[in-house]
Amino acid sequence: MNYRINSQNQNPEDADKNIVSQNETIVGTSKCPPILKERYQVIKPLGESVWNHTFLAIDHDKPSKPPCIIKEFVNLDDIKDLVFQSQEVIPTFFSCDPVQLDKIGKHPHIPELLASIEHDGHHYLVQEYIEGSNLATELIEYGVFSESKIWQILNQLLLVLELIHDHHLIHGDIKPENIICRRKQGTNTQEFVLVDFGVTISATGDLFSIGSINGSAEYAAPEQTQGKVYPNSDIYSLGVTCLHLLTMVSPFELFDIKAEKWVWQDYLKHPISRHLGRILDKMIQRDHRQRYQSAAEVIKDIKYGPTPADVILQKQNWNVTIWGGVAIAMLSLVISSRVPSAKPRPSLSPSSNTTTIPNEERSFPRPKIKEEYKNTLPSLQPYTGVGDKLSPLRTLATTSGPVWSITTSPDGRIVASGSTNGSIQLLHLRSGQNLGQLSGHDGPIWSVAISPDGRTLVSASGDSTLKIWNLYTRRLKNTLSGHLQDVLSVAISPDGNTIASVSKDKTIKLWDINSGLLLYTLYGHLDVVQSVAFSSDGKTLASGSNDGTVKLWNWRDGRLLSTLKGHRKPVWSVAISPDGKTLASGSWDKTIKLWEINNNSFQRVIRRSQRTLIGHSEKVQSLQFSPDGETLASGDFDGTIKLWQIKTGGLMGTLKGHSAWVNLTFDPRGKTLISGSFDDTIKVWRFSPLRF
Repeated sequence: MNYRINSQNQNPEDADKNIVSQNETIVGTSKCPPILKERYQVIKPLGESVWNHTFLAIDHDKPSKPPCIIKEFVNLDDIKDLVFQSQEVIPTFFSCDPVQLDKIGKHPHIPELLASIEHDGHHYLVQEYIEGSNLATELIEYGVFSESKIWQILNQLLLVLELIHDHHLIHGDIKPENIICRRKQGTNTQEFVLVDFGVTISATGDLFSIGSINGSAEYAAPEQTQGKVYPNSDIYSLGVTCLHLLTMVSPFELFDIKAEKWVWQDYLKHPISRHLGRILDKMIQRDHRQRYQSAAEVIKDIKYGPTPADVILQKQNWNVTIWGGVAIAMLSLVISSRVPSAKPRPSLSPSSNTTTIPNEERSFPRPKIKEEYKNTLPSLQPYTGVGDKLSPLRTLATTSGPVWSITTSPDGRIVASGSTNGSIQLLHLRSGQNLGQLSGHDGPIWSVAISPDGRTLVSASGDSTLKIWNLYTRRLKNTLSGHLQDVLSVAISPDGNTIASVSKDKTIKLWDINSGLLLYTLYGHLDVVQSVAFSSDGKTLASGSNDGTVKLWNWRDGRLLSTLKGHRKPVWSVAISPDGKTLASGSWDKTIKLWEINNNSFQRVIRRSQRTLIGHSEKVQSLQFSPDGETLASGDFDGTIKLWQIKTGGLMGTLKGHSAWVNLTFDPRGKTLISGSFDDTIKVWRFSPLRF
C-alpha cells in the first residue's frame, strides 16, 4: 500500500517526492523514537515548526497496519534559545487537552484521536490519517470551486466549528491546506474533514500558540494577528478560505487596503447568488463584533436558502452585463490571477454560462503631440499589409480562445501565441496564414520565447512544465519538469544556450537548452515570481514578483546583485532595453518604473527608480522595448496600449482596440508591434513617420 504525503500536511502535492511505501522506514530527525509505545512505527517526517513535529506512522497493533499521524510537541526548555534568537514570544500554554480532543474526534469530519503519549519529557498525539487531497490541491487540479461546492463545504464545516466552539476550543488555522476532501465510504459523495487539531487554542480570547497561525497570515482574522482570538475568528478564516476557492486569488489581493474594503466579487469567474454573497460578506467582517458571533448563526442563515428573486436577478444581471464593462473588468481580473484551465470536477457539472467578446473595429483620434516633439517622435499607425488604404485596425487573427502570451521570431516572419487550452498557434505575420499548432501542454500557456537563431521555441505552462520545440519541424524536443507550480514566464539567453523560468513556487530556474538539464535554482523572492528577462550581454537576469520587488542576478554564479524597491503592488512585467542600460518594471499599482542598470556598481537595495511613468488607469500587464531602444510599449488589463519615449519619459500615444488584458511583442525588424489579448484577437500596429 502506498501513501501520498505532502511535506506540509498529510496530502499530496509533489507525487515524485512524497510517495512512501509501507515497507520503507525513515526515522524522524527529532527526539521521536522509531517506534512509539511499541506500537506506532514512524515512517516519514511530514513537517515541522518551532512548536511541533509531524510524522507519518503505521499502527502495528492492527492487522491491516493502517497509517496514522503522530504529532510531537516540543519541550519549551529545548527551544528557549531558538525562540530568543527569532524574537518570538514563547507560548505559555498549548491547549491540546487529550480529553477534549478525544471528544471532538468522534465527529466524522474531524480526525479521531487514537492515543496521547508521554515519552522522555515529550508529549505525543496519535491521530487518524485522512485519505484524500486537501482543497489547495483540488483548486490547482480542477480550478475554481462552484457555488454548490461552497455550500457543501459550509454546511459540513460549520457543524464542526459549532462542535469545537461548544467544547471551548478554537482551531486557529483554517485554510485550504487543512481541509481534506475524501470520498464517503461506499459512495461517490464527497465529504470535508478539518485537520491539524494538534494545537488548538483555548477560547479565552488570548492567543497562546503563536505557532498555530505561522504561515497562514492570508487566512487569519485581524484580531488573531494582534494576539487575540475568538470563536468567530474561525468563522472569518473559513469565509476567507471560501473566497480563495471561488476566485483562486490570494486573499491579500481580495482586500483593497486603500479603500479598506473587500473586492472579492470583482474577481469571480462565475456569478454567485446574492444569498451566498451576503453570508460570506458577514463572515469576513474585519471587526469581529460585526461578523457572525457563532457558527449556529451562520447555519441559521444558510437554512433560509436563496429566494427565487435572488436566482432570477442573478441570471438577469449576468446576461445583461455580459457585454458591458463590468463583465470585461471581471474577466480581466480573473485572468490577472492566472487561473488555470479547470479540469472536469467529478462531482460537478460544468457551467452553462459561456461568453465571447465581439471583435469591434473602431476609429480613434490621434493623440496630440507637443510642438517640440513633432519632428522627433515616431507614431504607430495600423498596418494593413498591402495597398495605400489604411483601416483603423488590423486584426491578424481571431483565435479560438484568450491569448495568454505572444512572441515573434528573430526574422519577424512568425508570430507564436499561447492559449488557454494548452496549444501554441503559429501565424505568418504579413499574411496572417496559419502555419500550424503545437500541442502537448495540459494547462494554459503563460509564456513563449523563440531562440535567437529562430530554430527553437520554449513554452511555459500552468501544468508546471516547460517544453522545448523544434520550430522548423514543429516537433517536441524535450519537457522540463522541476517547478512545483505554474511556470509563468520564460526567457532565452542571448547566446541561445540557457533558459530562465519563473514560477508560482517563488523560484527562478536556469536550464541548459540543449540537454534540458537544470543548472541552478535561485531563491530570494518572497512571493510568486511573475516575469524574467536577460540583459543583452547575457550577464544579468531580472525578475519581477508579487512581493513588489525587482531583483537583478548574476545568474551564472547565483549571486543576487541588487533588489529594486519602489512599487507598492505586484510587479507583473520586467524588460531590459537593447543597450542593457535601462530596466522597466510594470506593476499592479498602475505605474511603470525605469531603473538605470550599472553593472559596475550594483547596490544591494535600490529604493528609487530613475523615472516613474504614470498614465495607465489599470494594472500594467506587459512591457516591451522597441528594437532601437527608444520606445517602450506597455499594455494593461483593460486592453489599453501606451507608447513612451525613453529619453524623456513622455507619453507618445495611447492605442485602443482591445477590450481585455493585452500582451505585447515587437517585430525585431522594428516596424511592427503585435498585441495579443484575452478578447481572442491578435492585432498588428505599424510604425510610420508623423505627417502634419
